[in-house]
Amino acid sequence: MIGKKGALLIVLFLLLAAGMVQAQQRVSEGGTEWDNGIIKFKSKDGKFALRYDVRAFINGAVFFENKNKGKLSNGTHLRKGRFALKTRLWSVWKMEWDMDIAEGVVEVKDMFLAYEGFENSSIKFGNFKMPFGLEILTSSRYIPFAERAYNALAFKMGRRMALQYARWGEMWNVRAALFGQTFDTKKNKTKDETGGGLAVRVAAAPIQRDDLIVHAGAAYSITNPDDETDIEEFKSEPETKIGDVEILDTDLIRDVDNTTRIGVEGAIAYKNFHVQTEYQMVKLARLQDKPEVNLSGGYIYFLWTLTGESRKWNKEEGEFGQLIPKDTKKGAWELGFRYSYLDLSDTKALVLGGMANNYTAGVNWYANPNMVFQLNYTMVQTSQNATGNGFVGNDNFSYIQFMTKFFF
Repeated sequence: MIGKKGALLIVLFLLLAAGMVQAQQRVSEGGTEWDNGIIKFKSKDGKFALRYDVRAFINGAVFFENKNKGKLSNGTHLRKGRFALKTRLWSVWKMEWDMDIAEGVVEVKDMFLAYEGFENSSIKFGNFKMPFGLEILTSSRYIPFAERAYNALAFKMGRRMALQYARWGEMWNVRAALFGQTFDTKKNKTKDETGGGLAVRVAAAPIQRDDLIVHAGAAYSITNPDDETDIEEFKSEPETKIGDVEILDTDLIRDVDNTTRIGVEGAIAYKNFHVQTEYQMVKLARLQDKPEVNLSGGYIYFLWTLTGESRKWNKEEGEFGQLIPKDTKKGAWELGFRYSYLDLSDTKALVLGGMANNYTAGVNWYANPNMVFQLNYTMVQTSQNATGNGFVGNDNFSYIQFMTKFFF
């Protein structure tokens, strides 16, 4: 159940959305347009604009050949139920207010104010994703598989209160952010906030032709443990949220001084073929002369769009955008294969979170710019120490997963 507070937040959110639309219409005569499935409201002078970001993702999975009966349970759920307002104010200001309602929980997502009065640059303040990892940063509307790869699930930094500066050119994008802890209900209630840090990402697409795009990037982050606990933990589900079992789990890693994340990424989009890869390493420096902990994860995937479409590079984000069908009646069809792995064990440091390899084959139907239907088959290989949430390690199993996305 969402609860009274959650319901009240939703009602207030909807009233605010309606009020902003009416206020925008009073400012000056404007118009409404659809841009690749996104509805936009704009004032005549171009100083004000408003768009919604509404998402509903329905997810389900069936598991096969596993020794963990009762742990990995078949089922369906509401993966995302997003409602966001994205506005432009007085030409140079941008504001976003984003809430998610899924699995009966109301969660704050992007809530920030950004100034874009400088050429090819912006200053952003508020709650948003930190600049680390291509797949982590890519919108859930755009990712070509039902779930992100292992490294994105385990090493994500989450949305944090931060101050970020971004600058870009035709072929490059740089972002740097100073951040605090994640924005949650316990924040600042019992202890001082100490879990801040720094994140920097550099991305470039030096080759951009109609038939070829080459992308490369790197990111670095250093973070202090939250609330002076000196504790960190990394964990991940087997690339599906159905069952909600984090089979890989380091448990609590104590006496952590700081955590360093390093990531490299690359992609080649040639005509209707797309290859993308990432590798990420996490190092935990520890107190009292305890040995540092080294963890890693990554993926590589191949995509073939049977109907000829391709993804374009977005210079303002340093990422690839949405796949738009050429024919909105027949849609676009895409085949994909992904290999991914995650290693949350470091025997020298006595951290035994387990390791897993996943092999995923998928088919996507982009019915139109507002609807995506995804079907994945995944084979999972786990190590002996993959024992998170009571999972029995050294288990090879598979599952079929679907994701239905509709958004505007």
